[in-house]
Amino acid sequence: MNRLATIDFQSNPFHGRFLAEAEPDYRGFFHSHSGIEILIIHEGQGSVILPKHVYPIRPGSVFIFQPHQLHHVRALPSENQPYVRSLLEFDPSALLPYLKPYKHLAQTLTYIWKGDLQEQAFPDMIARYPIEANVRFYNEHLSSDLRTKAERYASLVAQLLQYLQMEIGQRAISIDTAAPMKLSHAETILQWIEEHYTDAFELERLSEELHLSKYYISRLFKSETGRTVTEYVMALRSKEACRLLLDNRLSIAEVGARVGWPIASHFAEQFKRWIGCTPSQYRKHHRSREREER
Repeated sequence: MNRLATIDFQSNPFHGRFLAEAEPDYRGFFHSHSGIEILIIHEGQGSVILPKHVYPIRPGSVFIFQPHQLHHVRALPSENQPYVRSLLEFDPSALLPYLKPYKHLAQTLTYIWKGDLQEQAFPDMIARYPIEANVRFYNEHLSSDLRTKAERYASLVAQLLQYLQMEIGQRAISIDTAAPMKLSHAETILQWIEEHYTDAFELERLSEELHLSKYYISRLFKSETGRTVTEYVMALRSKEACRLLLDNRLSIAEVGARVGWPIASHFAEQFKRWIGCTPSQYRKHHRSREREER
């Protein structure tokens, strides 16, 4: 299973699923992609896990994920509580031309695309803006013609950017004046792993540095994220390896060593497990894509 599967933004820079209900056994997994993702929660519960934060999933919330950012949407659908969401995934460079006449919206897009986001979860945002109506309208009127579809999709994203612009502006003021938030144990664990995932991983070291028992760390992390600590470390390493493999100056062995897999055979095995192909196949595929683009 390709856990870090990328979306094809080359042939179609805009992708969306509107008011989509998840299957009862849906649990999600750690993944990343090369575009921006806006996730709108209509119904459901669970949690969204980012490298340094865990956010609750609640109806009315909106989340934004930056390009190549590892994240896990751990929904918990049931018969009584379905998980219904809308997803907008797009290549920000393809959206910028549509925003040329709107300087502030273009700045907001660039900030979401490349900025150091202080907040990526916006609880109850649907209650403050006509997002639900926008989504339902575009779901009914999106054309099958790719050109028209792209223009309408860009229009929808532009509307959402207006709302996010207001939210981010309000949050920036409140963040400047608020006291620093205390991280939960799960967020502290995520932050530690983010800073040390390229090292030889030892749960004992994590336990000692955070002054938490190994059993507590393992149980809490699995409970909060739905995955083990080791699985998260492997996902982070695989994501970083994908990035480094695009640099042809580095040998495959050097890439493996940099992300924490110094033994070439182990690197190839783990990379294929998470990405679905070997490191050399991944590099070859992206080289051929680069040649096609020239």
